[in-house]
Amino acid sequence: MITTRSGERQFQAVVHWRHEFGPAHCLARVQLSARPVAIVSEIRSSPDELGIGSEFPVVAGAVLAALPPDVEVAPEDVTWLAHYGEFSSYDAYAAPEDLDRVDLRWDGARYHGDLEDHHILEGDDAARLLAGVEFAPVPDVLGDLGWTY
Repeated sequence: MITTRSGERQFQAVVHWRHEFGPAHCLARVQLSARPVAIVSEIRSSPDELGIGSEFPVVAGAVLAALPPDVEVAPEDVTWLAHYGEFSSYDAYAAPEDLDRVDLRWDGARYHGDLEDHHILEGDDAARLLAGVEFAPVPDVLGDLGWTY
């Protein structure tokens, strides 16, 4: 858990989950503000076939389960973002970063959704959605966590 420059608490961790085809992991960051925002970054140390896209409801559930016990977040209030870039694959050298808003549904026990719920954010849309939210670059956060990707 860190505190951002603006004073908001932010959870940062490499989160593990069980993908349909095997164990997987990603970088998760959750800004714990009045409007919680979670960025889930696909990182290349998790095999390509175990990506976050098709398994996003499972990933989101694993992120919530990884939050410290003293952190209370209403699952239906979280804005979920899938994050991709050159850190996502060994084949993605110099790739631009992409953000998808993922509109998940919470049934009181778990998230539901599919690939149709992913919406690519263009420049202004991403900036509006992330107004007031601070996320350090993926390599910096992974380094701070002692994770080699």
